[in-house]
Amino acid sequence: MKISEIYGLPFINIELEFRGEVLHLERVLLDTGSASTLLNADTVREVGMVPEEDDLVDIIRGVGGIEYVYTKSLDSITVDGTTLNNFQIEIGNMDYGLEIDGILGFNFMRQAGVVINANFMELSIDKP
Repeated sequence: MKISEIYGLPFINIELEFRGEVLHLERVLLDTGSASTLLNADTVREVGMVPEEDDLVDIIRGVGGIEYVYTKSLDSITVDGTTLNNFQIEIGNMDYGLEIDGILGFNFMRQAGVVINANFMELSIDKP
């Protein structure tokens, strides 16, 4: 899968499914420094991903400060033809001054076996 460089950062596209609704996201930042995968609340609202009373609310910390997020479990998330089911993500405002749909974090990369080749700007999945 080709990696695009936007704002000097690596971006890919992903597909997610939530309660039977499929959503394609095209501006997802690859971030090995992010422990979890985070999606933009405005972007995922169109498939019904909104805060609900039983959602876990948390605070995440990063270079840009702190952000309040809520947690959801996706039916699935697909990157480069590899699908992980029942994948937990966080949802937040992501008001970073960039047009961004989400951040693919290390939790996905580790579980899926992501390999990033920065020389060729490619992502692949190393399946055992």
